[in-house]
Amino acid sequence: MSRHRAPCALMAMVPTAYKNNPDLDANPEISDFYKFHGGLLEAWDGPALLVYSDGKSIGASLDRNGLRPARYSIDKDGTVYMMSETGVVPELEESDIVEKGRLGPGQMINVDLTTGEFKDNIRIKSEIASRHPYGEWIEKQRKDIPRTEFPEDRM
Repeated sequence: MSRHRAPCALMAMVPTAYKNNPDLDANPEISDFYKFHGGLLEAWDGPALLVYSDGKSIGASLDRNGLRPARYSIDKDGTVYMMSETGVVPELEESDIVEKGRLGPGQMINVDLTTGEFKDNIRIKSEIASRHPYGEWIEKQRKDIPRTEFPEDRM
């Protein structure tokens, strides 16, 4: 059994494209998480929509290229529906939907199975990335090697 919960493991294994991502400007801890884990695991690009459950939560994560359709709807009683296209669940009336959206490249959603709490992409990632001082660890431990030019005269 891994020490990481499913959303954290997926963030590390299937990272979002975090460099020059304006959605993350207000959350540098998320970029730090990805920089830290980028040195530990080779990123997997997909294409895939990954649906997961660890018994405590259920969620979905789209790879960083975002080539798979991934839509969700939440109805009045709090039920979350995840589907590739709208209209897949014919019993779901438009008037019963209180929220709907789609996952973009590298985004995820999560539902706590105990409380029923729905979490969106930034909230999930910010909570996970704030658990440890990844930026501080990178600053203290990373050593950048200066660029070296190759000599002109090579045998």
